[in-house]
Amino acid sequence: MQQPILTIKVYIMKLKLTLVLSLIICTFALNAQRNCGSMDHQHHLHEQDPSLKNRMEAIEKATQKFINNPQRNVPGIITIPVVVHVVHRTAAQNISTAQINSQITILNDDFRRMNSDANNTWPQAADTEIEFCLATVDPNGNPTSGITRTSTNVVAHGTDDSVKFDAQGGKDAWPASDYLNIWVCNIGGGILGYAQFPGGPANTDGVVCGYQYFGDQGTATAPFDLGRTMTHEVGHYLNLYHIWGDGPCSVDDMVSDTPSSDNPNYGCTPNHTSCGTVDMVQNYMDYSDDACMNLYTVGQRDRMRALFDVGGERESLLSSPACGSGGNPPTCSDGIQNGDETGVDCGGSTCPACPTGCTDNEVTMSLTFDDYASETSWTLTDASGNTLYSGGSYKDQASGSTITETFCLVDGCFDFNIFDSYGDGICCAYGNGSYAITDDSGTVLASGGTFGSSETKNICINGGGSTCTAEDINFNNFESNWGIWNDGGSDCILVTDPARSIGNKSIKLRDNTNTSQMTTDNLSLADFEDITIDFSYFATSMENGEDFWLQISTNGGSSYQTVETYTRGIDFQNNIREYDAVNISGPFTNTTKIRFRCDASANNDWVFIDNVDITGCKITTTRLSDEEVSGEEVVSVQDLSIESVKSFPNPTNGNLNVELNVSEQKNIQMMVVDAQGKLIDRDILHTEKGLNKVTFDMSGYSPGLYLMHFNTGTQKFVEKIFVTH
Repeated sequence: MQQPILTIKVYIMKLKLTLVLSLIICTFALNAQRNCGSMDHQHHLHEQDPSLKNRMEAIEKATQKFINNPQRNVPGIITIPVVVHVVHRTAAQNISTAQINSQITILNDDFRRMNSDANNTWPQAADTEIEFCLATVDPNGNPTSGITRTSTNVVAHGTDDSVKFDAQGGKDAWPASDYLNIWVCNIGGGILGYAQFPGGPANTDGVVCGYQYFGDQGTATAPFDLGRTMTHEVGHYLNLYHIWGDGPCSVDDMVSDTPSSDNPNYGCTPNHTSCGTVDMVQNYMDYSDDACMNLYTVGQRDRMRALFDVGGERESLLSSPACGSGGNPPTCSDGIQNGDETGVDCGGSTCPACPTGCTDNEVTMSLTFDDYASETSWTLTDASGNTLYSGGSYKDQASGSTITETFCLVDGCFDFNIFDSYGDGICCAYGNGSYAITDDSGTVLASGGTFGSSETKNICINGGGSTCTAEDINFNNFESNWGIWNDGGSDCILVTDPARSIGNKSIKLRDNTNTSQMTTDNLSLADFEDITIDFSYFATSMENGEDFWLQISTNGGSSYQTVETYTRGIDFQNNIREYDAVNISGPFTNTTKIRFRCDASANNDWVFIDNVDITGCKITTTRLSDEEVSGEEVVSVQDLSIESVKSFPNPTNGNLNVELNVSEQKNIQMMVVDAQGKLIDRDILHTEKGLNKVTFDMSGYSPGLYLMHFNTGTQKFVEKIFVTH
């Protein structure tokens, strides 16, 4: 008699990433129920690659930032190229092309919510705008059906990934950066299938499915004969967890719009309740029979699409040529150096030759990567916001490696914009990345590496004005002492608490008293154009609506201005580590102080502050004298025309009033970019000497952070604008 399959239940705390599964293995037990038993394989993966945990933490961090930021949106329909590797020992296992095609149709119907059994039981059901196509081009550029067939002597492949290697009786994966690899075989042991989460080894990335559960015809076997095993497994491949979170009611699936549950549901029990709510047994990520499943939710859609953001783990699939016109191949007009291009939209086998020589100014960018080069991208834009050069992401660059790019620029001012898709810059949490922009004499025009999601540096060439250089002001992980930070009193404590600290120690704040604050010494920041405070925090027991603040004082602490508010239920949840980087524009003084203050309501409400990194952009003047500019007039720092910029109300949900005080009649370039550096709007403002008032309609903007640039050609102001609902 066949023995029952051992079930290993794993409890995964929401965002407790040390327990996140890299692999989900679904089985078909004697009573025709799906089941899971994946921890042995998970432990094996971690033993093979100890860095896997860090990689998955970084992916989760990027996913949460994407979900929490409505501006981080991957536009349009995503098409994923698929190759199906049929590994067979018997004629039945060598499933037909028609059966394979039926599965691709089911995936498209289910992910686009065009499935015939879709209903209105759950209003949060969503079209994920993700589609699938059988590859038409193989890795060598030759035509293909998107199907490979391999005869094997292996009776059953199990869950050891043997089906993924020629040498073990299976089939080697096609490049995971361009294809979703699907292996169809006899797995054995009643196993339906398993999928590898993003972040694992490239040569095993993909989905394995038993030949009895693939598609809806041929060998497909009830009650798993409608292709939903693959819909379920591809969900895992796109970073979805089981809907009950593999634990009791206190844990979930990291998706906000799926109800809590304490166990999987089998068969079809649409009225089953647990954790005080009706279970979403119709969700593709539960364990219901195929005929019962029919939806993904909006939250699940956003979680999957986060992988395709700039620098995302599955982003490379967007530019895969594998589906020909059905995919998203690189072009000679997409503003990115990709494919075999030797420059941006030039060179290589298909684009026009890149121009040679430079009759203007040669400027060189040197970029050294941190541990996650795929997160990094950059643009160089002119005063009108036009992208002149760009690059990224860099999936094939090793940590510590350096590339250089040479720009040919006319006289004038430009913005160098660098982005990190996970919001932690390129230094120094995961490697020591950096960048530097130098002119043809070797003078550094801009440099940096420590920032949050993005950083913009203005550089001027043969046109006067001012620029700034990135400098480290202070970093403290509180492992040794307070450093420049000061104890606010009984509600501010340096604690040893490894469970809530990145290392062993952090600063713990509570209450809304005058002792619930940590404050810096006076900082000499008068020479800084802007500063960035990068930090991590972990809250416990705070109630919905309770918050803490980041504040700044330029008068030695006599008064403070709140620059950022963090509210439980909006910006964070309890028991989840969060990261943020806040950029504050000057002017500053030499008696500038920064503080964190907690506005909770009870002694057991805490927020733990850790790894506070303060950096800034220090103002320097350009290197050229009047005579060195070949007779052209140079505008000195003292002669700059914009004297002040003021915006109100800020935040706004409608009209934004901007007051510009200028010393002379001037045409000023205005442009608005979102938090990721994408140009949203631009205009020319014709100002007169004195106070100029301009009103901008922001009602059509999505809620979030925007940067409003005012550029005279020799001077730039940046206003931080918040748009609310």
